[in-house]
Amino acid sequence: MSILLPLYVYPHAGAWSPLYSAAKAHPDVDFTVVVNPCSGPCMNGSLPDKVYLDEIPKLKTFENIRTLGYVATHYGAKELNSVLAEIDTYANWPKVTNNTKLRVDGIFFDETPSGYSVVKYDYLKAASQAVRNKTRFRDHFVVHNPGLVAPALLNSPTVLQNSFLNLSDITVVFEETFAKWLDKATFDPLRTHNIRRSKLAVILHSLPNLSKTVLDFVVQQVEETADWLFLTDVGVKDEYYHGFSAIFEDVVRSVDGGAEEWEQ
Repeated sequence: MSILLPLYVYPHAGAWSPLYSAAKAHPDVDFTVVVNPCSGPCMNGSLPDKVYLDEIPKLKTFENIRTLGYVATHYGAKELNSVLAEIDTYANWPKVTNNTKLRVDGIFFDETPSGYSVVKYDYLKAASQAVRNKTRFRDHFVVHNPGLVAPALLNSPTVLQNSFLNLSDITVVFEETFAKWLDKATFDPLRTHNIRRSKLAVILHSLPNLSKTVLDFVVQQVEETADWLFLTDVGVKDEYYHGFSAIFEDVVRSVDGGAEEWEQ
């Protein structure tokens, strides 16, 4: 099991240290990390500020960290040319800065459409192919986050024909509160699909104060749905991913089987 981390944390001194400690202490846990300096790559000829430019290369010192650039599609409402321009901006970071360590490994498309249509399929196909075709992305890795893929669709025999799952390496099928994940109407169907779990992710926020034993159990249950997860106890809207929560260390331990001691 692996961690999909929305790293929307401004990298002031020490801010990303919990990630570095986790990656060092748990080399068998893979982290796919989404950087988001300007709600995207910073457009109109600008670059992220010096703090970002100094910090992002540090991610490359860990073999178990993959770095993705953030691009929002506004559920398909953003002009495709604007999406492609943002992809190209990330791809150009190493050349513009003369620093190969600013090379990202792919793109995290946020706010992707969830309801299928041919028009939306072609839109996402063009965006995804732009990542696949760019030699400047090391892994050509594509993640889609629609926020929700309807559980009924996940369990449909025609799910691959009526979704965008075949366009991405990972799709976030559920991003919601912990309480909504527990609801029977969600919990049971999320566990019974036949899709490869390596292609799916679950993101849960607003977790209550759980014991480590219960947190281990939650991680095990999420694994019945997806191989990628992110859990946080932050419950304030628009702040879910802007800091490392108090449970981050324990979540990583749980993903790693709970056997490793945390390295400070």
